Amino acid sequence: MYRVADYGALIADTVRMGAFVTALKRTIKPGAIVIDVGTGTGIFALIACALGARRVYAIEPNDAIDVAREIAAANGYADRIEFHHARSTDVTLPERGEVLIADIGGMLPWFERAIPSIVDARRRLLAPDGVILPRRDTIWTAVVDAAEMYSRLTRGWEANEFGIDMSAARDLVVNAWARGRISEDQLLAPPRRCAGVDYANIDDPDVEMNVEWVIARAGVGHGVAAGFDRTVVEGVEISNAPDAPAHVRPTLVYEPVFFPWPRPLVLEAGDVVSLELRASLLHDEYVWAWKTQARRGNGETKGVFNQSTFLGTPLSLERFRRQARQ
Repeated sequence: MYRVADYGALIADTVRMGAFVTALKRTIKPGAIVIDVGTGTGIFALIACALGARRVYAIEPNDAIDVAREIAAANGYADRIEFHHARSTDVTLPERGEVLIADIGGMLPWFERAIPSIVDARRRLLAPDGVILPRRDTIWTAVVDAAEMYSRLTRGWEANEFGIDMSAARDLVVNAWARGRISEDQLLAPPRRCAGVDYANIDDPDVEMNVEWVIARAGVGHGVAAGFDRTVVEGVEISNAPDAPAHVRPTLVYEPVFFPWPRPLVLEAGDVVSLELRASLLHDEYVWAWKTQARRGNGETKGVFNQSTFLGTPLSLERFRRQARQ
């Protein structure tokens, strides 16, 4: 769940805000009806009013919507913004919108119930010829030499001065994705496109991606980094892809996702690394699974890893009992 401080970081990120403000200026016409799913503290709803929207329906399940109400009143827009403290899938509106703002994904599009919420809003709340912002995402992945990031995840659970075996915790953290900045000199092979999300057409909340790289330079592989090229509106992009240039890379939010391997692998130029990456929505959260195979150019196997965030979450017997009772 986002905190108010998190919404502040989204607003303070000039790359993200610049792209969305440009998109809003291009799509919101005077008298427009706008739907803002995941309004947070209301910044896009307020900008829509400033651009001449007749009515904005601002929807947010987080209690931060009360802050949005205060801000709207302070800026003289309370009469043009109708706030709904609920999930968008539980909201019925008296009219359909011409513009749907739904910047509710995380560092990748498969985040909580973002995709089902967008699909539902597109079908029920948006006019047939309406515009969705953002328009689409293209997903890129790369094998990375990320020694410092990997060390932050694992060093607390490895050899220590007390001689205590902490490996049970290490097994958990290497089955959970992390996040962090990736520089181009950490890439062991050029990023590969592995998926695309067109928000005007997507229906399936789950995804399966398959990608293969030929290692371009020798190094130690610690896992795979993933990110998006996000088209907010035609000609306007932001990106947290592993090789994203600085002018489109958000600086405060949307770090690339890092899927670590159970152990680092020494890789040579010409080695081949293949990845099967899946995201499956269970209730309100995604379970990620990633299978990696590394082999030499002659076909000899160097490593095979099967990992899942299901294996990265401690699950006690008592928790299962409580859930069964509920």
